[in-house]
Amino acid sequence: MKGTLAILRRELLERLRSSATGVLCVLAVGGLLALFFFIGFPIGDLRLAGFWSARVASLDVLFAWLPLFYALLAPALTMGAWAEELRSGRVEMLFAQPVPLRSFVLGKFLAAWSLLVGISLVAVLPLAFVVASIGPLDWGQVIGGLIGGAGLAAASTAIGLCASALGQEELVSFLVSAFLLVGLWSTSLFVRVLPGGLAEVAWYASPSLHFLESGARGIFDARDLVYQGLLVAAGLLLNLVALEGRRYD
Repeated sequence: MKGTLAILRRELLERLRSSATGVLCVLAVGGLLALFFFIGFPIGDLRLAGFWSARVASLDVLFAWLPLFYALLAPALTMGAWAEELRSGRVEMLFAQPVPLRSFVLGKFLAAWSLLVGISLVAVLPLAFVVASIGPLDWGQVIGGLIGGAGLAAASTAIGLCASALGQEELVSFLVSAFLLVGLWSTSLFVRVLPGGLAEVAWYASPSLHFLESGARGIFDARDLVYQGLLVAAGLLLNLVALEGRRYD
């Protein structure tokens, strides 16, 4: 446990000191707020007007964008987590450390996840107070959205780290994890054109079911925990397997 906490602390400090991380956070939060106020969510069956057009005291638009927000931001935050270690050869030094490899995997995961959740809080909480000052806001929905979003962020982070461990190029890691996460997010858009059984599988695989239909509405379902937990477990396990494979190359 001490090893994991040490890795977590080191990774967080490195990320917080990075100017690139700061710029990325500002751009991500600024883009999300612009979508909330001016654009709305014009995708698929769930079409919502922007805040200034709808004039409704709700964070529905923000939560509608959150899965795609994580699908793009998580790969950007994790693409260099292992790719840099592998390209520079520093991963060989990690193998020689008395700290178990799983502690490095878990520490890097917790650091990236904490940062992703922190960015979400920076975007959601101030906005919630602004909206609440204009009209009656459902705070249960806000809390549910934050908790559900934290689970979705964990799953996105685990997949991003797995992609980073499989390659030495940061851009390739970003593209692979973004492709997987955006692919999962977009499955709900094709449900109507798929046959019954396949449509059900595609819908269940989409974060839309496990976030927009539950946490984003202030509702909690055990199936959502199972879905997100399986993605996190699979991502971290594959991450560990990929690194263990490199130990014996």
